[in-house]
Amino acid sequence: MSDKFPDHIDPLLFAERRGALSGDIKIAALERLSDSVIDHGGSVSAKIEFGKEGKRIVVAGHIEGVVELECQSCLQALTWPLDIDFKLAVVSSLQEAKQLDDCEPLLLDGDTLSLNAVIEDEILLALPDYPRHEHDCLAHNRSEDADYSATDSQTKANNPFSVLAKLKKTGD
Repeated sequence: MSDKFPDHIDPLLFAERRGALSGDIKIAALERLSDSVIDHGGSVSAKIEFGKEGKRIVVAGHIEGVVELECQSCLQALTWPLDIDFKLAVVSSLQEAKQLDDCEPLLLDGDTLSLNAVIEDEILLALPDYPRHEHDCLAHNRSEDADYSATDSQTKANNPFSVLAKLKKTGD
């Protein structure tokens, strides 16, 4: 095991040696993930093991950590825990990818593999499309706002359509 993650590795060499890597990766180093999170100062821990199943190279791992996302309802910070297990099989074509049953395909472009890209892809796939708090944060924020009830009653009194309600025929 290694404490430091190299960015690019030769997956064939690691698979033949049944290599394993573990360590922490700064969120700021993951460019695409940085666009999705609020706090860039944190890090995630990852453990990746390489092996072979038949002739196929398999990359399995686990990612843990916490990221700060923006709630899409109230636009406040939302703490999102990460606990991701993954198993990928290195393939060289789409035909090979279609033949996989128990693994997700990892299309290798060249001889080296970027571990940061693999980890970043797995985290991005695990994040929700529209992160929201578990509670109804808009109602929660309104109840904490003391001026809400006064503003709501003023809105009803200043409603421009209240004149139309008086003109409406009641059917009498």
